[in-house]
Amino acid sequence: MLIALHPSSGVPVYRQVLQQVRERILGGQLKRGEQLPSVRELSAMAGINPLTAAKAYQFLEAEGLVETRRGQGTFVAGEARKMSAASRRAEIEPALRQLVAEAIHLGIERGDLQRLVAATFESIKSGEKP
Repeated sequence: MLIALHPSSGVPVYRQVLQQVRERILGGQLKRGEQLPSVRELSAMAGINPLTAAKAYQFLEAEGLVETRRGQGTFVAGEARKMSAASRRAEIEPALRQLVAEAIHLGIERGDLQRLVAATFESIKSGEKP
């Protein structure tokens, strides 16, 4: 599971992890009953403190999106709901606004940004490492 963290974004790291896992569950990328990486695995993959990973999982569990089975791990909850298209758009809009603002600040033209986003999208979707 790829987690992209942005330490300079001003958003706490645990919230970034929480949001990305939530989006994957509600968007259907993570299926009901699917096992998530352990806290240690997630912390190693994302390069974060295990307590930060555990905090994100605790919030997801409080939201009813995941369930922790003692001795087995953390799984997508059986009743995880699907995210509507409007909700997915609302979730990603702040990140898009920040990206576009940065591009404008750096003088990146619209077409160049579109190509960069498309290439990055394909790279991440196909599982390539940066």
